[in-house]
Amino acid sequence: MSELVARFASVFDEVGADAVTRERERRLPYAEVELLREAGFTRVTLPVEFGGDGAGPAELFELLAELARRDPNVAQLFRSHFSFIDRTLHAPDSPTRTRRLALLADGAIHGNATFEKGPAKVGSYDTRLVTDAEGLRLDGRKFYSTGTLFADLVSVLADRDGEFVSVLVRTDAAGVERLDDWDGFGQRMTGSGTTVFEGVRVSAEDVLEREDRPSHGGAFVQLVLLATLTGIGRAVVDDAVRFVRARTRSYSHASAATVREDPIVQETVGELSAASFAADGALALAVAALQAASDASRAGEPEEALRARIATADLATTRAQLVIIPNVLRAATELFEVGGASAVSTGLALDRHWRNARTVASHNPARYKARIVGDHLVNDTPVVSWWTNGEA
Repeated sequence: MSELVARFASVFDEVGADAVTRERERRLPYAEVELLREAGFTRVTLPVEFGGDGAGPAELFELLAELARRDPNVAQLFRSHFSFIDRTLHAPDSPTRTRRLALLADGAIHGNATFEKGPAKVGSYDTRLVTDAEGLRLDGRKFYSTGTLFADLVSVLADRDGEFVSVLVRTDAAGVERLDDWDGFGQRMTGSGTTVFEGVRVSAEDVLEREDRPSHGGAFVQLVLLATLTGIGRAVVDDAVRFVRARTRSYSHASAATVREDPIVQETVGELSAASFAADGALALAVAALQAASDASRAGEPEEALRARIATADLATTRAQLVIIPNVLRAATELFEVGGASAVSTGLALDRHWRNARTVASHNPARYKARIVGDHLVNDTPVVSWWTNGEA
């Protein structure tokens, strides 16, 4: 266990203390997010000179997996926040970069407003940034705004005269409305609903044009989801062990006098542990590939070499998805084999593991990823770095 993981363990435990109750009552984790902000977790990947710990990818994704072990909702809602820090750190030095790092150093949390749920076609957006008599004006409606209910800042992907730009907006700005209307059956407290921008005034310094430089950003955001799934896999094992140790009732046709001595139950717990182990291993390999791409970017490697590093990270992340998702989903189902009808008690909320894992796994569906890997191996087709959605 790294020093950082050990340092945050007690904070994560506090976040997870009421996770089952929050799940049952669908209580949004505002207090838990504030606890993590105050503990310095939101700054953990910032450089030391900006009040952070300088944590690299290996430490960050292990921290996210351990946080997800306690509450996967909280881990996922920081997806855009840590992605924003990563993009900013890898950007060239500029006043904009320094200004944004200063905001993050002051404790600002970043949210997401990229995707839409409307008539826009794949690869296009209805959200518009236009110039009127008063300056720049932002109008649009975003969905899947994960984390934005808890955020101070949000980057909005918008169309400006036919080109995509990213607009940094304060969530308390006039014309911004955040709605808690995410109705998924899992990850119910991530704030992944609607964000409305109506006549929001924007400063030119907060608008960034899309850059055509190589980026590992696609792998990064996917790995946040995979770390969340990996944490769910660990929680499945934790709950299985806890349930079996506490169980006193058994069956007339059981294989031992007590549940904890039953070889069939022991075998089930062992298989759950192996599934979690597989997820851990796949995540570590993919994160190592991302680390190599990040290091190459910061070292200023030639573009061709950097693109090769990023391609390796994209491929590793795609393969990891094909390992982690089925193992965690299977474990979340087989968990119930360690107990009888008492295991389905709503008080235990053991079903949350499958619902949460299934919801996370539905991002960038894995069915497409297996084909992408096969096409790459057979036909040398590049692995896609970034995905979007919209009307067909």
